[in-house]
Amino acid sequence: MRCRPEWEQGCLFRERAVVTLEVGGVSRPGGREPLQETQGVQQVIRQLLLGWRTTQRWRLTEGQRRAVYLWVLALAAASQLIGALVIAVAGAATPLWWPLAGGSICLAAWVLLWSQRLPWQWVDYGILGAASLIVAAQLALHDGPLKADTLFGCVFLLLAGFSILPLPQAVLYVLAVLSAVGVALLVHGGPYSLFWNLALAGLLTAHLSTFGRNISIERAETKAFESLANTDALTGLENRRAMLARVQASFTDDAGAAVLLIDIDRFKRINDHFGHDVGDRVLRDVAVRLGQVVGAGGHVARWGGEEFLVLVPGGRDVQVLASVLVQRVQAQPVGAGMTVTVSVGGAVRPEVGSLEDWLQLADARLYMAKENGRNRAELDRPDWLELAGGTVA
Repeated sequence: MRCRPEWEQGCLFRERAVVTLEVGGVSRPGGREPLQETQGVQQVIRQLLLGWRTTQRWRLTEGQRRAVYLWVLALAAASQLIGALVIAVAGAATPLWWPLAGGSICLAAWVLLWSQRLPWQWVDYGILGAASLIVAAQLALHDGPLKADTLFGCVFLLLAGFSILPLPQAVLYVLAVLSAVGVALLVHGGPYSLFWNLALAGLLTAHLSTFGRNISIERAETKAFESLANTDALTGLENRRAMLARVQASFTDDAGAAVLLIDIDRFKRINDHFGHDVGDRVLRDVAVRLGQVVGAGGHVARWGGEEFLVLVPGGRDVQVLASVLVQRVQAQPVGAGMTVTVSVGGAVRPEVGSLEDWLQLADARLYMAKENGRNRAELDRPDWLELAGGTVA
């Protein structure tokens, strides 16, 4: 088969998709044209990494996190009130006001969070502040050795400090907690081993917290770069590299799959007459139209230049889908309110014996759709025998 003259340098089967991430820019899949949005991609990288660095602890949406906090606060308030009831019934030596104070704080935070008058981030600081006051009161009022609930409160403050506060502030906060414990032990005569044990717990907590944050940042950076390496910067679709991997897997696993190769008709004229900015808008709008038509039952990628590739799983009517794609793009204005058309060439997996033959057949049919007037889909001619015999012009 001969490549189309105007695409000689970019023929599907004379090059392989290559994606490079460089300090100075990003090359487009297929290497056919320079990326005009290098600065935009660099900004995306910085924003993604900065966002993950600063918010890697808050991976839930605000609504989801608020819901989780409501459940946690409700359980905490219930446990505190149950503890107060047990103390009252059993006549334990623990002051009744400790669990009542803790339960009241949790209940008040629950009400404020439920009414959405309080940002959920403030709940962290509010609970940390309330717990700090309670532990400080326990340290100031206790007589004799520290009790178990006071020790538990100190350990909670160590964990909460490194979980809630930024690292520098967390270190200062933990030092303040350890200082308060040390003063209480000096005043009441020990046991001093508790101080060293708490200090060791603080060091371990700091290490685990920092280590965990670093791992999360590294994973986030890896995920961000993988996403950028597999995404077309202009349209937000998968790029050629990512789609080629999908097509390879589908060729092996899905005997009824089909590929549709789509090209925007006379796209060069759009760039020449209206400029590349309008051309980029057309590409983005067409990408949206294709995604809307294909939906979750398939995959759309920017294959290179003004070409897109759709991978359709077996069981879907490919002929109907191709016709709808052509009609939908023509029916809805794109870019600066202009009407554009697309040509489609498709091939189903059972027609061919190799991955390259599959893509080559779709490419030949796209060329046939162009030759026969554009704004149409071709899924029948040429067949593979015509293509293999070299009878396709």
